[in-house]
Amino acid sequence: MTRLLRLARRPAAGAVAGQVTQAVAGLVLSVAAARELGAAGLATFALLHGAVVLVTALVSGLVGDSLTVLDRHDPGVRAGLHVWAVAVAGTAGVAGAVLGAATGVVPLGGAVVLGLAGTAFVLEDTLRRLLMATGRFWDLPAVDGTSLVLAVGTLAACAATGPLTLTSFVLALLVGQAGAGAVAWARLPADERPHGPWRAPDLAAVWDFGVWRAAAQAVRPTLLTGLRLAVVALAGAAAYGPLEAARVYTAPTLVLVTGLGSFLLPHSVATRDRPAAEQLRAADRAVCALAGAVAALGLLTLALRPLVEPLLTGGAYAVPAAAVAGWGAYAVASAVLLPYSAMATVHRRQRLVLALRLLEGVGLAAVVVLVAVAADGVVWAPLVLAVGPLLVAVAVRQAVLRPMAGAVVVVRPEPVPA
Repeated sequence: MTRLLRLARRPAAGAVAGQVTQAVAGLVLSVAAARELGAAGLATFALLHGAVVLVTALVSGLVGDSLTVLDRHDPGVRAGLHVWAVAVAGTAGVAGAVLGAATGVVPLGGAVVLGLAGTAFVLEDTLRRLLMATGRFWDLPAVDGTSLVLAVGTLAACAATGPLTLTSFVLALLVGQAGAGAVAWARLPADERPHGPWRAPDLAAVWDFGVWRAAAQAVRPTLLTGLRLAVVALAGAAAYGPLEAARVYTAPTLVLVTGLGSFLLPHSVATRDRPAAEQLRAADRAVCALAGAVAALGLLTLALRPLVEPLLTGGAYAVPAAAVAGWGAYAVASAVLLPYSAMATVHRRQRLVLALRLLEGVGLAAVVVLVAVAADGVVWAPLVLAVGPLLVAVAVRQAVLRPMAGAVVVVRPEPVPA
């Protein structure tokens, strides 16, 4: 029991717990959408939610990774972080409102709510990253619990006044994220709260590092959004609905990956002064442990599918076993990439990592061809998409990290005084 308590107190356990609670909040909304909006409505909600997650990933790379790796206590860097966070949050809000109104997926009022939800998501994520950077991983469940309670309460209030609509779910996102942001602010140490300075921001320092991380962080949400758009365009929203339901069902597997990933970057920062060969060996061990744990959870998820499927969809449509297995494989591939990407990032090789992550587009291109030519290609899309992260993991290790680990430092002897 004492050993279990020691394990539970570790930062890695807190990071996983924080991602679990964050994912539970999103999972509850997705399950509610799957039951209340039907397959087509779930697909539309997934597109909107995926777009918000994509913008959040951009600011998470630009601001979140920068405040973790750079010296956030330097006045210029700190002011630059503040300005970039507010600028991206404001831009996300305006863009979300305009796109929501222009596409007509939600009414005008819903478009305004969508814009506000985008801004709230960005600001809340920045505060979460501050909590992680300061090692306060076990404060994250309180933040996410607040989001869950407020989001569910909002849906309940909307249901009391009439049928739930897409706007109801967007409003739940807004209320939940706003409340979670307030709790995250309260849980931060006073000297870490973003209350100043604002003058003379070193925008270039944040941009030079963060833009590459933002682009890299956006790769996966972009691919998932591309997958949704491709399947909806080629096969229809109703065909994509079961695929999204399978992704929602396998969310615990992806949560494990994301949780440990949120721990790996701060951990890599703390150990970056060790010899590169030692760091690479540690990354290899982390890859094996992560891949094994994620694969085991994926197999358990697949085995329980017949029992859980009716609870998820209400019996309205089936969740394909092939899609569940494919999302599990995608989670394993993502887990393999994470330790190598974190090590490369702390050694300022983020540009090379971004260039190599473009290989993930190979998987998406294969998905488009598969869905276009095969009648049952939709259910195999996640498995094909998993090829991309595996290619990138091998490329990052061999082309970026292995040369670093194999470098030999030559120490020239000082001349002996005559």
